Amino acid sequence: MGCSLLLTFRVTPGTCAVMNAMDLNTFITNYRAEDVEKLTLRMKNGLSSSKYKPAEYERLQAIVDAKRLESELIGQKVQKTRCAAKATKERSILRQHRQVWSRECPRLQKAEEKAENDIHDSLDQMRPNDITDSAIFSLQDYELFLERERETFRMATVEPVSQLRDDLCFRLGEIQQHQITAQPTNWEQVIQQINFVKDQQDDIIAKLHAEYLALKEGIMSLGLEKYLIGTSDNLENLENIPEEVLYSDCPYSELKDYLIQTFHSLSERYQSRLQSLKEQLQRTDRFCGWSPDDHERFQFTLSQYTHDIPNHRALCTDMLQRLFPGKTRQELMEHERVWDWQRFTQAQLRVVTHQWRRDHEELLLRALGSFTETASTSRTSAHISGRNCSSGGHSRRRWQSWRQL
Repeated sequence: MGCSLLLTFRVTPGTCAVMNAMDLNTFITNYRAEDVEKLTLRMKNGLSSSKYKPAEYERLQAIVDAKRLESELIGQKVQKTRCAAKATKERSILRQHRQVWSRECPRLQKAEEKAENDIHDSLDQMRPNDITDSAIFSLQDYELFLERERETFRMATVEPVSQLRDDLCFRLGEIQQHQITAQPTNWEQVIQQINFVKDQQDDIIAKLHAEYLALKEGIMSLGLEKYLIGTSDNLENLENIPEEVLYSDCPYSELKDYLIQTFHSLSERYQSRLQSLKEQLQRTDRFCGWSPDDHERFQFTLSQYTHDIPNHRALCTDMLQRLFPGKTRQELMEHERVWDWQRFTQAQLRVVTHQWRRDHEELLLRALGSFTETASTSRTSAHISGRNCSSGGHSRRRWQSWRQL
């Protein structure tokens, strides 16, 4: 089998001129017998190699399917764990909301009782002057009418719900105790009764809401909004010069003019501050850009979740998102910021008004004291001529002390 491959070249004079001895040694390739055997075997086997076995596609497909099934099972377990964690978190949040409401409900009941007691006390304190005082008798008759109307409303709305609840509790107790199965027709009657009561309650709530809107519109038409927006203090007396100063019989006109100018300066200083605060309040309305109902619900929700409640901020945000699903978290935070700024501005308005009233009263007391002192000094100087110069000097020093304030 041993043989060698003989390469024959036709050498021409031109070829010898180009190829030298080094190039010839590089070009000549030697082949061994083993290489020929390997080449013969490879040509015999074709393109495939005997070292590699054919792929078992069915077995590989089974392995892939098993891995895919295992992955799906793991994904289902993860999803189930997530759902369980979400449900646990939801139950925990609802439990905390119930705790807040259980604390808020007694407070509202006490406030309702207090308001009713105040109304009854006010009505009891009203006594007619004589038999012709028809206003008091009208109020008493109206009170009796409201009590009868409330009792009629309770019998027509609350009593059916209580009876239905007692009937359902009795039926459930019998089923749990005796393990009896009721007839399908009987359950159909119960379901019909429940649906009837639900529809009745929906109609009652709709009527009450319509009456509430009508009453609210009537109250708004009275024009009481300006009294709610403005400050409770009356600033009319503060803007004017007190009559005690303006029409006083001060023997020194310079002192009187200076006091009048001081009152004017005090009014101008506080009026500029109040005007700035009022302009800030006018940038938004009473309800901070929301509807009145939404703003009132927003205020009531914030009042429930006070700072002494653990995790009050997260609970309040969660409840607001439940009450206003159409609003984003950013919109809720922005509304709260505007409302906080409005309350802060109103508080500043009350503080500035209180300071103005306090400074006005102090200035008036000092002015009256000075007028009394100058009048007393003038009367004394009229009887004692020797002390006239000293009293005049004392009054001038008093006026100079006023100018230094």
